[in-house]
Amino acid sequence: MRLQSKFAPRLALLLSISLWLGLIAPVLQVEQIAPNNSGAAWAQKFSNNREIGVFYATTRQNDSPSGRPLYGAARHLDIGLGQGSTEYGVATFLKPDGRIPTIANSPTWQQLRDEMAKRDSYWTAAKVGQLNRLSDSDFFNRIKNFHGLICIYIHGYDMTFEESAREMAELADEYERRAPGQEILPILFSWPSTGNKADYTGDEASLEWSEAPFRDFINRLAREKNYDTSIDLVAHSMGSRLAFWYAMAQSQAPSSFGSAPFRNVILSCADIDYHTAEQRKGDLQKCTEKYVFVLTNDNDGPLLTSQALHAQTRLGRPADGGIAIRQIATTGNLSASKSADLLNTVNSLFSATSNSSSDNNSKGSLAKFALNTFLQKKNAGNSSSAAGGQTTESADISAWLARNPALSRDYGPKAQLIDDTGLVTVNMGHRIAWPLLTGLMLSQPTLVPFATSIVHKRPDALLLRQMGDSPTYLYRYNKIDLDRLSR
Repeated sequence: MRLQSKFAPRLALLLSISLWLGLIAPVLQVEQIAPNNSGAAWAQKFSNNREIGVFYATTRQNDSPSGRPLYGAARHLDIGLGQGSTEYGVATFLKPDGRIPTIANSPTWQQLRDEMAKRDSYWTAAKVGQLNRLSDSDFFNRIKNFHGLICIYIHGYDMTFEESAREMAELADEYERRAPGQEILPILFSWPSTGNKADYTGDEASLEWSEAPFRDFINRLAREKNYDTSIDLVAHSMGSRLAFWYAMAQSQAPSSFGSAPFRNVILSCADIDYHTAEQRKGDLQKCTEKYVFVLTNDNDGPLLTSQALHAQTRLGRPADGGIAIRQIATTGNLSASKSADLLNTVNSLFSATSNSSSDNNSKGSLAKFALNTFLQKKNAGNSSSAAGGQTTESADISAWLARNPALSRDYGPKAQLIDDTGLVTVNMGHRIAWPLLTGLMLSQPTLVPFATSIVHKRPDALLLRQMGDSPTYLYRYNKIDLDRLSR
């Protein structure tokens, strides 16, 4: 009961903000197809000019053991039969019209935004075609016979199986357009999220329960893949915790496959405690051959909510902003009155302007602007404006660097921070920036077509205070410049 009463006001805050998010969330559309048991045969052809296939490993319970699978929010428990908690299969989607160019070829910012909106619109409505289970042996035989790049995607909180499979398909399609002729095998790792914004703590528990099956899956994948096949791990939001938990487990037990399991790890909107990530980032880098890329967004609304719920800064939103909500969270004073005042103020800002357009992107931008205006105030120490486009340093950071240029450092020897504030305009900044991510997945990672500037962020309030109000280091960020593109 103590736990329930402690988090009740914070959960109320989460639920209230979730109402805004629901206004801009995509509508799930799943085509009902007759059962098809040809999964093994289809897995061999994998994809073609019209379809894209997403392989999956899921710890969700299959509520329809015969015929077309049906994966909901229940956990697939290991009942002692030696089958483990993971089920495998493949889902197909129709690709967008081939005349749609890759986003990376957009010559201007406006055209890039138009292409992003076009892609988002298409994939929001994309329907699942075939959905077939694969046996353990069929799945890993495909892995053994594949030569190229394996991309594993871990979704975040509040995602159904179908929604997360659609996101994996969008990523794979953009990569194929960006790198024609380069083979990619997309694998979704789907854990039992309820797909309900009100069930944040339930999702946390199911994610933690999925840690052991995920670890077993990655270890087997690393052992059985071809020597010339690489693995990139892409983790979004709460799913980023699985990447850190895996790395922590690996640090305590030598691997049986002799090398780092991942080529690259990409963390987007990571909903993990910032200081925990700082503490364990070395373990994550040891699990990568090349890079750990951390994508951050100072305007990420859901991570602001998570910050309030956990009373700690999140890795995906490291800015020292959110002053009002941080003060409430760190004092533990999430009273009903203060929460109501906070939410009513932001909600009034949103309501006053949201009726001007029914476009999801517009609503997302307005909601994000409301949060940025009220909660972040001037966002002291943040290099970005409310729009996310400016790339100049704040006065205090410039002064610190002028006195001691050696304060500037990378996140780690294999780790880079990328600030994409303003690039994502839907879901209040809380989604993967696909055109940015696919560039990082190329054999030679690139931020093109995006132009960037090096900026630094002020340490969060707790860290800065323990540094004696003068930083002992400042991390470098590759800040996306929303005023220009690069070629």
